[in-house]
Amino acid sequence: MKNRFPLLTGAFLALFMVCTIATFAQPTSLRLTEPATGTTLRAGTSVDLVWDSTGTYKSRFRFEYATAQEGPFTSITASRLDSLNTIASGSRYSGRFNGGFRVPSISTTTLFVRMTLLNADGTPSSVQTVNGPITVVRPLPTSFDVVLRGTVARGTTRTLSADSIYALDGYYYVNGTLRIPPGTVIIGDTVGQNSAICVNRGGQIFAEGTASRPVVMTSSAPPGQRQPGDWGGLLICGRARTNHPGGFSTLEGGIANLAADSAGYFGGTNDDDNSGVVRYVRIEFAGIAAAPNQELNSLTMGGVGRGTTIEYVQCSYGNDDAFEWFGGTVNARYLIANGTLDDDFDGDNGWSGRVQFGVTQRFAQRADVSVSQSFEMDNDANGSFNQPLTRPIFSNITAIGPMQDTSWTTGRNPNQYNSNFGAAAQIRRNARTSILNSIFLGWARGIDILSTPGQGAASRDSLQIRNNSWYGVKGEALRRDGTSPAIPADWLASAAFGNVVNAASPSSARLGDPFRIETNSFDPRPTADSPFLASAAFTNTNDAVNIEDSYFQRVSYRGAFGAAGVVRRWDGGWAEYDPNSFEYRAGQTAGRTLVSVREERNSIGSVGISPNPATDEVLVRYTLERPSLVSVRVTDALGALVAPVAVNETQEQGVYEFRITAQNLASGVYFVQVVTNGGVVTQKFSVIR
Repeated sequence: MKNRFPLLTGAFLALFMVCTIATFAQPTSLRLTEPATGTTLRAGTSVDLVWDSTGTYKSRFRFEYATAQEGPFTSITASRLDSLNTIASGSRYSGRFNGGFRVPSISTTTLFVRMTLLNADGTPSSVQTVNGPITVVRPLPTSFDVVLRGTVARGTTRTLSADSIYALDGYYYVNGTLRIPPGTVIIGDTVGQNSAICVNRGGQIFAEGTASRPVVMTSSAPPGQRQPGDWGGLLICGRARTNHPGGFSTLEGGIANLAADSAGYFGGTNDDDNSGVVRYVRIEFAGIAAAPNQELNSLTMGGVGRGTTIEYVQCSYGNDDAFEWFGGTVNARYLIANGTLDDDFDGDNGWSGRVQFGVTQRFAQRADVSVSQSFEMDNDANGSFNQPLTRPIFSNITAIGPMQDTSWTTGRNPNQYNSNFGAAAQIRRNARTSILNSIFLGWARGIDILSTPGQGAASRDSLQIRNNSWYGVKGEALRRDGTSPAIPADWLASAAFGNVVNAASPSSARLGDPFRIETNSFDPRPTADSPFLASAAFTNTNDAVNIEDSYFQRVSYRGAFGAAGVVRRWDGGWAEYDPNSFEYRAGQTAGRTLVSVREERNSIGSVGISPNPATDEVLVRYTLERPSLVSVRVTDALGALVAPVAVNETQEQGVYEFRITAQNLASGVYFVQVVTNGGVVTQKFSVIR
C-alpha cells in the first residue's frame, strides 16, 4: 500500500532514531552493589568495587569516599573504564574493580562511597550513586616504644635496639645507614595508612637477625586481627644496572619523590653495589596498593647490586608479590614465601642474580586477579631486547601450589582452588630465567614459556629448565606462545634435561606435610622414600647458564631440603607459619618451637620433642649453636639402643629434625641423646598405647 504520509513517517523515524540513540547514550540506572550500605569493613583491607548499570558501555567512572554523606569526598580512583572488567547482559552492565578500594583508617566509624559517571571530557556528570553508612572497624594497634619517621640522613647511622618495639609513621627513608639488631620488632603504621621502609640509592640497611632471634617487620594490628596489606613492606633501591631506558626508574606504589633526595629511584652502573645485609628477617602482612595497579611488595629490590646479602628471609601473607626484583644483580638464598596473593618470585628489567634454597606455599583460595604463579619473569613490560636481559638462575626451590589433589576443581568450596591460579612458573616477555634442581606440586599448569624470543633462547639452551620434578599437574605441563614456536610440545620431557612430570598426584612427591596452612606443623621436607633425593646436577652445558658458579652449594637432592635421618631444617627456629596468632614482645621474636616439654640447655644447644607423650610418631628437634661432630641415638629406659640416628656426622650451626616411628615401640619411657664436641644433651619422652 502506498504511503500517504511520507513526510510524517520520515519525521517519526528520525525522532525514533534520536530517542533510541539517546536511550543507549544516557544511563537509566547506576547502582553500586559493593561495598554495600550497612556492611562492616576493617580498615586497611582491600575490597572490590562492584556496580550494576544501564547504558554505560565504555563509559568511565570516578569512585570516592567520605565520612559524611554530603562530603567532602576523597578520590579512590579518578577514572575507571567500565569495559575493563564488565559483563554485559543486553543493555545492562555488571562491572567489578577487584581490590579497587583500600579501606582507610578514618577518625570516625562511618564511611560513604560514591560512584559518578564521567562525561566524555572527564568532568563529573549528574549521574551518581552513594552507598552508606558503612561501618569501619579499626584494630587497636600493638603497643610500641619508639616511632620511626622521616629520614636517616646521608652520612649518619641510626641503630635500633631489640629492647624496644618500633612503629612506622608513614614512609621511613634510609639515605644513610640503618642498623637493626637481632630480636628487633618493627610494626607498620596504623592499618589503613601507607607505610614502608625505603632504603634509597647509596643508603644501607643492616637487618641482621639470628636463627633464634630474627628481625620481624609486621602489622601493627594485634594477634588475630592482622591481614595482608596492613603496611607497605621493605623496599631497597640500589645502583646496579637495569634495562630501563636511561638506566634508571622509580619504584611502584607512588613512593618516589625526586625532591626528597631522589627517594624511590633506583638503577646505575655499579653491579657490585652494596645496600647492606638482610638476614634472618620476617616480613609479614605487607604489600599495600598505594595506587591502582601500583602495589608495594613484601620485599622489593630495585637495581640492588651483588654486594648486598639477602638470605634467610620469609615474606608471609603479602598482598602482592613476595619477592620482586627490578633489575640488579643481587643474589639470595634460603627464601620463604607463604600465603602470597600474587607471585612468589617476580623478576623484571634485567635482573641477573642467583637464588638457591627456597620454599613457596600457596593457599587454595588466595590468588590475584592478574593470575598468580610461583615464578613470573619478564625482560620488561614490552618484551623488548633491552639490555641487560632478565636472566636469573634458580636452584633447589620447593614450590607448593594450591591444589592438594588433581581431582580438585576451581571454585570457592572445600576441595576447590581459586581459578586465578596459573602455572608453577611463567617465563614470558623475552625473559631468560633458568630453573634447575627444583620440585613443584599441586599446580594447575607446569610451566609457561610465552614469547617467541624466549622459546628461541630455550631452543639454544640459554634458558634452561633442567632436573626439575612436577607432581600433580592438572593441566598442561608446558604451555607455549608466540609465532613459529621454536620448541616442540615435548621439549620439557626431553631425556637430556632430566625433568620429571608426574600428573597423577601431588602426594607422589612424598613430602612430610606440605599442605598444612597457617600452622607450624607445615613440613615441606621430603620423606626417606621421596623420588628426587639423588637427582640434582650442577654441571654446565654451556656458558650461558653457569650452575657451576661457586655461589651454588652442591647438594644431591632437588628441592629445598634433603631427607632421610637427621635433616638440617634451615627454616627452623626463625620462621613463623602462623604469624596472625603470634604475640610480639621486645627482644623475644623467635618462631615457635615444637617443644612440648622443658628444654634442657647447655653450651651446645637444646633438644625438644613433640608430641610427648606420643602414640604414632615423634618429632625431635635440636639446635646446634656452633658446628660440631654429632651422634644421635635413641635408647629405652634401661639404656639399650633402640635406633642409631646419626654417627659422627659433621653438622653446621642450625636447627635439625628427625622423626621416630612410635608405632614400633612398646609403651614406656625412652631417651634421645645428642652427643657433640661440647657435651651431651638428653631428653626423655613417653610412648603410650
